[in-house]
Amino acid sequence: MKKEHGQVTGLIWRGADDLATYQKLRTYAAAHELSVAAAAKQIIKQTLDALER
Repeated sequence: MKKEHGQVTGLIWRGADDLATYQKLRTYAAAHELSVAAAAKQIIKQTLDALER
């Protein structure tokens, strides 16, 4: 798989707002001793689970 410029964890991050979101994700990942990819998966799963309630 060829990654596009700005692509991290299968997502494309462009612009100041995206960069700020990525930095928050990276901080969350570090605080929970996770990779950025694992943190993204965890947050997405938790959010989707909450939406189903």
